[in-house]
Amino acid sequence: MERQLSSLFIAEAYGTFLLTFVGISAITVASDSSLFPLGPSLGLGFIGLAFGIALVAGIATVGSVSGAFFNPAITIAAFAAGRLSKNRVVPYIVAQFVGATLAAVVEYALVGKGAAVAGNLGSSLPNLSLSMPVFSAVLAEIVGTTFLTMAVLGSTDPDSSSISWGSLGIGLTLAGSIWALGAVSGASLNPARSFGPAIVSLLFSNTPILDYWIYVVGPVLGGLLAAMLYRMIYKRV
Repeated sequence: MERQLSSLFIAEAYGTFLLTFVGISAITVASDSSLFPLGPSLGLGFIGLAFGIALVAGIATVGSVSGAFFNPAITIAAFAAGRLSKNRVVPYIVAQFVGATLAAVVEYALVGKGAAVAGNLGSSLPNLSLSMPVFSAVLAEIVGTTFLTMAVLGSTDPDSSSISWGSLGIGLTLAGSIWALGAVSGASLNPARSFGPAIVSLLFSNTPILDYWIYVVGPVLGGLLAAMLYRMIYKRV
């Protein structure tokens, strides 16, 4: 059924809000012992699981309405792969940035400045202890977004319609990518998810916004690489 563009916009904004809010809340909890004494011991396992569950929940909630992209890089990749119409690309991306920014605003209002500073409000940052932190972060974002976008495009391809657990596979791919790459780049894999916390973090730090370009370039390149792979793997004779 064809839906109004306003419905699609709200669905994408809501899903991105859910994904971003749950994810950065998990990061905040895992970074500030004053919120939860055992939080710092939870680590990437807890954070990755939170993001994965939130993504699966978002897909289950509004996937039938908008397709549940929740990510500008995947939105662009879906268009490049011929899976999303041109007139939906910009509205989807705008909705995703709005949803992520609102999520960061609500998170800051909930936990306050102290907890926000402790976890950088869930902002994505490169690991400066690595020998080439910027290069490593960009590469990690490319690799992780390639995996995630391939999971989205592959599991929703008509040839995969018999796979009933496709949405779970997408959530697990996100969780696994965070477990594998979170220590390198934060494993955002999503320009909108990084934008919201980076903008709101300007209330106490400009570091996240200065590093934000990493989380645009890496995911977009990874998404386009996945679109190319998808066309090669799923091409019809």
